[in-house]
Amino acid sequence: MNNTEFINIEGKNKTFQLKKEEYARWLCLIEAIDLVERKAAELKTDMITDDFWVKPLAFQKYIEQRMETMVLDIDREEFKRDIILTSIPKFVDTDVEVEEEDIDPATVMEIDT
Repeated sequence: MNNTEFINIEGKNKTFQLKKEEYARWLCLIEAIDLVERKAAELKTDMITDDFWVKPLAFQKYIEQRMETMVLDIDREEFKRDIILTSIPKFVDTDVEVEEEDIDPATVMEIDT
């Protein structure tokens, strides 16, 4: 039995049919490009005239990390399914005060602001 689900995209002259996973990957790519564009605007960087590059592997990593939740979003939005998470992601509690000696320097990631 084939459980592959499809999404129909209405074009100007044609209807395109994509597998749900294929559609999700395209949406992840579009979302990643939008995030880069917003960050460039925030930094007042002109992505066309400036020497501005985003490594393709950064897009690939974003797509891989976002893919599972994007499929869940598609199930909820396109197929009107209620989604029940079987595991809850662990988030960092920003309200907890951390002493400097509790921080492992090997795990700290520098963020440019």
